[in-house]
This record gives sequence, structure tokens and C-alpha cells, in this order.
Amino acid sequence: MTELIRTLESILNQFDVAVLDQWGVLHNGSVPYPYTVSAMRMLQQHGKQILIVSNSGKRAELNRQRIENIGLPADTITKVVTSGEALWEDVTERRLQLNGKVPVTFFPICAKQSDPIDWAAGSDIEIRSRLDHTVDAILLMGLPDGTACDGYDAVFAAALKLQIPVVCSNPDKSSPRADGLVTSPGALAHRYEKMGGVVLWYGKPHAAVYRAVVRSFPDTPSNRFLMVGDSLEHDIAGAQSVGFLSVFIRRGIHADDFSTATTDVQIEEVGQQLVTAAGVNPPDFSLEFLR
Repeated sequence: MTELIRTLESILNQFDVAVLDQWGVLHNGSVPYPYTVSAMRMLQQHGKQILIVSNSGKRAELNRQRIENIGLPADTITKVVTSGEALWEDVTERRLQLNGKVPVTFFPICAKQSDPIDWAAGSDIEIRSRLDHTVDAILLMGLPDGTACDGYDAVFAAALKLQIPVVCSNPDKSSPRADGLVTSPGALAHRYEKMGGVVLWYGKPHAAVYRAVVRSFPDTPSNRFLMVGDSLEHDIAGAQSVGFLSVFIRRGIHADDFSTATTDVQIEEVGQQLVTAAGVNPPDFSLEFLR
């Protein structure tokens, strides 16, 4: 059963590394959530390692800069791990293979044209502007805000004919913004699978990004990691699959679901409904905001 808590300070003795999701936990895309800064300072003062993990197709350093620019204390962060960084490492270190070889040529789907170029920097990866038989995979790393779920159906139809797989480095189906939710790459990747295409997933809840997290602290037992996230499907399910403790943040992507739940009983009822709908085990703890 999930334990409702008011602050991470009440469970400090149960973990050594706080693995914090970024969007929906630290900030809403524009500003930090109310208690984020003080919570990060509290964890630092108590000697906890802070690792930020994000289903972002971008490299880790760019996300660290974004965290700092949005007003969060970057000096408290031990390391940033993104799904994009995990993918880049697996390609450059030759751990990833598609169709019997390491993929090096990618056709990108992205929010900005510079994003895949920045992602490939420091490697022999080639970014292609044309989808043809020389492309090893489509790199689905980001979407412009306002993208519709069928916005890339023509590209996917061409990829199916060429039997080109999609590598999705952001499995989120939606992401929070200050004014609501926007479609994220995971929604399109699922659409490509339904069309009959092959998708290789990077990011929570899939194993590759958690392997990158564990590699950062090789001497830390899995049950001493605490995953703090707002997505039951991604953050909580992924944490459970690798033996991490988990804290579910209620005021991220599920804020509307909890908008009228004011008592502990009501919060528990909504939480159980969401857990059942997501098909995951209950998280260890539940918290309104990171604090």
C-alpha cells in the first residue's frame, strides 16, 4: 500500500540517491514548482546524491543548463541522465545494434533543426535530411508544440516501405506546460508501432536509461535509489522494474485527477484508480509536490 507523506525529509533514512524526474516534478516547463528549490537544498544538506533523469532526447549538459536557467540550484545535482544521452552513449560505445549493426545514420524528427546536430556532436553519427535506404533509423527525439498525433504519418508510411526502424529517445506521450499538456514523441512512436513499424525505446520505463543511472553509482544497491516521478506508466513502473523505491508526485501530469481530492481517503482512492488504470503496482510513497 502507498504511504502518503508530506516531505522527503520523513524518509531520508531509506535512500542514498534521489533520482528526480525533471518535467512535472522539478518544473512545469516554465517555472519551478513551489518547493523544489528548498527540497533540493534539503537533500544536499543531508548528504544525498541527486541525479536528474529525464525522458529528453537531448544531451545531458543541455538539460543541466535548462535546469539552471529555469532557476533551480544546479550545484546540488550530482549528475543528469537523459534518454538522449543514454542513446548517444550506447551508439558511440557500440552497445546498440539494429539489424545486425551499430546504427550511425539517422533521419531526425525533432522540435528544432539544430537539436539532432547538437545531439550527435562528438561522435561519428550522421544526421540525414532525406529518408532513403541509406538511413539506419529514424531518430524520434522531440516535437514542436502543437504537433498532432498524425502529423508524421507520411514519413512513417515511407519508413514502413523501406523497413526503417524508429528509435524513440523520448517515450513520454504527453508533457506538462504552464498552460496544459502537449503531445510528446512517445505518442507518435506508439502510432508507428500500430502501423506495423519497429520501435526501439530509450527512456523511462525502459531499461537502457536505468542502466545509465546505475552505472553512475555502481556501488549503490538498487533498493537505495529513490525514484521521484509524476508518471505511473514511466517513472513508477520503470523504478519498480529495477528495484528502486518510488515516490509518486500528484501535481504533475495527474494534477487534474487530484484537483478535488482533499482528504487522505480521497487521495488514496484516486491514486488506486490511477494505479489500476496504468497496470502498475502501487508506488511506495505519494507526495503532492517535491518538498
